This record gives sequence, structure tokens and C-alpha cells, in this order.
Amino acid sequence: MTPVATAPKVDARSLAQLMSNAGFKYLMTGSKRPGYIKRMKRYLSWEQMEVDRPETISQLLATAYQSLLREYRHEYLYKSALLNQYILRKYSLDDTILLNEFRISKSVADAVLVNGTNKVFEIKTELDTPDRLNTQLADYYKAFSQVYLFVHERLEAKYRSVVEEKVGLILFTDGGEVLESREAAVDNSLLDAGTMMRSLRKAEYLELVRSLVGFVPDVTPVHLFKTCLAILADFPVEEVQHHYHFIIKCRICGETNRVIDEYDLPHYLKFSFYTLGLNENHYLSLQKILKTNI
Repeated sequence: MTPVATAPKVDARSLAQLMSNAGFKYLMTGSKRPGYIKRMKRYLSWEQMEVDRPETISQLLATAYQSLLREYRHEYLYKSALLNQYILRKYSLDDTILLNEFRISKSVADAVLVNGTNKVFEIKTELDTPDRLNTQLADYYKAFSQVYLFVHERLEAKYRSVVEEKVGLILFTDGGEVLESREAAVDNSLLDAGTMMRSLRKAEYLELVRSLVGFVPDVTPVHLFKTCLAILADFPVEEVQHHYHFIIKCRICGETNRVIDEYDLPHYLKFSFYTLGLNENHYLSLQKILKTNI
């Protein structure tokens, strides 16, 4: 009887560090790439693979992604699926911005989408707990109108019992699919102009004020921030939010969007490519890297 080949033991926690935005930066850096590949092969127990051993960097990354999908669904996998199977299927990048790790009040949203609508996505993987969740969601409603919780399908019942019904629910399946279980209701009752302004860069909040009153206040630098806050307080908060979202959309990178739309980029790299704002030259370099034998 022929023995059945067993899958080698994978160091999933360490592997997850490489399948991330920070990890992919090493992949793109020539001097650090050999170390990156060596570590990935070690974490995958590459030497112990009896069948289907990867031959190229592309195959190695695909193997790592599938291993993590089975054993260690960390945050990057959720974000990757969110972009590939939710954002790109429902929206056009020409008029859409997806922000990664966006600070709102005392919380940091995992992802924020702004186009004709505006949504915040809070991810709770199987590795997370619901601690501080409702505090985070309350912060998000200070700047955005729809909030979604993105969890694994097996955790749906648990989180339904924790959050309000206005919070939308998106589910991540074992097969890596994304399903919208409950649409988020629009809630503008908690919007706060000061929170919106504080989430922007200085040049952006000055442009926000300019878009509302037609000028930037001529005051000393030490008084500029408070003066801008006072100006925003004179406008209806939903009007401030409208201009705030327009300012955020100015961060759209047309070149990055064009590459993602027109070129064949591996799905597991798209989120990193998008959030790092890479261009066509980066893509061409990446294609050569992916085809390299290991």
C-alpha cells in the first residue's frame, strides 16, 4: 500500500508577518528579498514538501496564502478579500478611495471607503476579541454614516449579539469568500465636525475650511487650528461631512487604480499594491520578481 503524503507543519504565525504590507515591502526590495524568500520557505517547511513544491516566487506566495487561509486567517487576508471581493465587485476605483488604518477620534478604522457613499469597516478576526468594539464603532459614527463589522462566518451570531442593528455585517467564509449578511443603516446623529477635521492632514483641513468659506483664516499658526474648528462649528455637520469626504477622495491615486484595473495582479498582492500607491514600473518589476525561480 502506497503511503499518503502528509502536509508539512507550517509556522503560520511567522508566515503571517510576511504576508502583509510590511512583508511585501521586503519582497520589492532587492537586498532584502533573499532573506524574505528564505524565511518564507522555512515557515512553510518547504524542504519537507513531498508533492507540489513551489518552483517560483509566485507559487510560493500562493502556497503561503492558501496555508494561512486554512490555518491562520489574520487581518491582511480579510483586507485582501474586502478589496478583491467586495470593493472591486461593487464600486469603480475611478470614484472610490479605500483607506487603510484611518484614525478617527481615539480609534483606528481598519478600512474606510468613500465615494458616493461612505463606509467604515472594522475587522474582528478569529484571533481578536470584542473588547472596545462598541467604543470603536461609536468613534466611527462621528465621521462616517455607515459602519460594517467584518467577521468570520462562524462568529456571526456572537457579534450580532454585541452590536446594534444599525451596524452592517460582512462575513468571511472558510473558502475565502465575502458575503454581506446585513446592510448597514445610515446614521448621521453622531457626526462631529471636530472629529472629521482632526482626522485630516493639515493641508487637507485647511482645504476643508477653504471649500466652506472660500478662504483660509489669516491668523497666527498657534491659533490656526482652533480658528478652523470654530468656522466648521458654524455649518451644518452634514454639509461639513460632504466636503470632508470630497477632500478624502482627493487622495485617489489614478495611476495605481489604472494598474489594478488593467493588469493581471495576483489577488493576494492587490491590497498591498493599492495601499502602498505603487505604479506601472513597480508592477513590471513585481512581475519579474514573481516569475523568478526559487
